[in-house]
Amino acid sequence: MRLLALTARLPYPPDRGDRLRAYHFLRTLSREHEITLLSFIADEGERANVPPLQEICTRVEVVHLPAWRSALNVALNLWRPLPLQSLYYRSATMQALVRRTLAENRFDAVYVHLFRMAQFVDWKVDDGLRTTDHPTTPYRFLDLTDVISKEITRSLPYRGMLSRWLYAIERPRIARYETHLAGTFEETWLVSPADRDELARRVPQGNLRVVTNGVDTEKLHPTGEQPRPGSLLFVGHMRVLHNMDAAELLAREILPLVRREIPQASLTIVGADPHPRIRGLEALPGVRVPGFVPDLNAALNRAAVFVAPLRFAAGVQNKVLEALAAGRPVVTTSIVNEGIRAEPETHLLLADTPEETARQVIRLLRDPALAARLGKAGRTFVQERFSWEGALRRVETVATPPSQEAL
Repeated sequence: MRLLALTARLPYPPDRGDRLRAYHFLRTLSREHEITLLSFIADEGERANVPPLQEICTRVEVVHLPAWRSALNVALNLWRPLPLQSLYYRSATMQALVRRTLAENRFDAVYVHLFRMAQFVDWKVDDGLRTTDHPTTPYRFLDLTDVISKEITRSLPYRGMLSRWLYAIERPRIARYETHLAGTFEETWLVSPADRDELARRVPQGNLRVVTNGVDTEKLHPTGEQPRPGSLLFVGHMRVLHNMDAAELLAREILPLVRREIPQASLTIVGADPHPRIRGLEALPGVRVPGFVPDLNAALNRAAVFVAPLRFAAGVQNKVLEALAAGRPVVTTSIVNEGIRAEPETHLLLADTPEETARQVIRLLRDPALAARLGKAGRTFVQERFSWEGALRRVETVATPPSQEAL
């Protein structure tokens, strides 16, 4: 099949959740399909990341959309009903490129990554960028990934006053747009059954599919190295609010409770380009913030316990899957497990307050046999449930006649 892919961010390097999912889907699909990728870049320096994508895509074209232009887009188009995140990527240049690419080539399907890019193939909405003589689009896969409106609702109590005001405006816009898109695109992908069920309540007629994330279980694996005694680890993009909130909760409230019982306990917070607030946590006893680490598998294997106390999130948390793949015992929250659906006490441990989290961490640090059992079962769980091949299987159903698909 010939596929057109649209991404708001260049999906390389795959160093954060959205890029990770898009990159691995494109990498997997490229094994059997021909892909043309159209994407935005915010800085000309990002063109250096195009060659790795050309290794998996037949054609890659980018549109430079600097941050100042995006901010102006939002300011000038606030009156439009689209989410602010969509207005941020509003671009006549990208719209023209999409139209020209569709007109000049025959594509079997379009893969749209996140609702931000849906505007460029959402022919049912006239927002002034296109005319009524638009081409007929191929089958469209909309990869919403998460139900973002749900995550925003959960995050509001943890935001500052200005951020709460902004997202109180943005949340209903996103909810309306998610509902519209799921009802008009041929197929919508969600990363977890929990997100699918949430959107299905709004759009029961939508063609909603669970296409989960995958994990490279060859790259992430137990090395047999003995973990450092009392060592806790948290990994994440440290400029994303839910990760920053979890890291601060872990360093300021959970670790001190653990250290009362196990004084040598320590915490390492890993993630590229950490926010100054996160850097400042190094002033606390037992806390290290090294930022980016070149070998994530080594960092995971050195940790006695992986702790992810996220209080708000949506979808599937890759960081938890990666820790499980490396055979680490994991303590996380019920909200995170909504997307993973692991069995508590078999694959991981759950805790929803700082006190409960500290108790579960202490339990693991004092019971190496329990830690080993959870680590082994967690890795098996990931190997059996999470594969990037899901995207390939879904795309291939479009190319398979219904009579054969049923065989």
